[in-house]
Amino acid sequence: MVFNRSNADQLLVACHRRCCICHRFCGVKMELHHIDPSGSGGGDNIDNAIPVCFECHAEIQLYNDAQPRGRKFHSSELLAHKEQWLRICRESPGALLGPQSPLDVGPIQALIDELEFNAEIAQRTAEDTIGALFLVAQFERAIQEGVFSLLPDSVRNPISTAYATLMRANMYLEKMATLPWSGSGAWPQAHGCAQKAIACAQAEIQKARSVLLEHLGHS
Repeated sequence: MVFNRSNADQLLVACHRRCCICHRFCGVKMELHHIDPSGSGGGDNIDNAIPVCFECHAEIQLYNDAQPRGRKFHSSELLAHKEQWLRICRESPGALLGPQSPLDVGPIQALIDELEFNAEIAQRTAEDTIGALFLVAQFERAIQEGVFSLLPDSVRNPISTAYATLMRANMYLEKMATLPWSGSGAWPQAHGCAQKAIACAQAEIQKARSVLLEHLGHS
């Protein structure tokens, strides 16, 4: 379901493309979130939309009711944030001229981006293209910042499985890098092991990315 384009444009102008939660300028890094979820009967009328940045959108969607930690964003709070920020934009436009904190990509959006990059790396298995290591820094960041534990098991488990496979593939890729290339011996064996690990990773990366996006409402 999508919001009417004309109404969405008017709402983005009204909020000056700033997130209604953190108030930072977002540019294209902005999404319209259903205040009342579509799965719970929320419609596509623009009154049910709140403009938010990628990171705040992830925070809104991240909360796990089955394993509650922290405080959930409820529909009434989101509506109040929207009304408050639009009122500031309308009545006190000078507030828009003040300095703002940099728009950082949060750990969940960064994890999505990392999975997309790893999906590209997983396509490179031929002798003349193989060798680039899979990235795992954003996966580790999500764990270190305590965000990963907030995901439900149905999302967390496929991501863990994918990264375990990626790390194993990196082990073989790093081994390949230390061996002299030859038509026989240790290098072809390491290459074959790396190819198998990468082949396993291809489907797991896609599944991990899909379940994460679905959980965040991007499906």
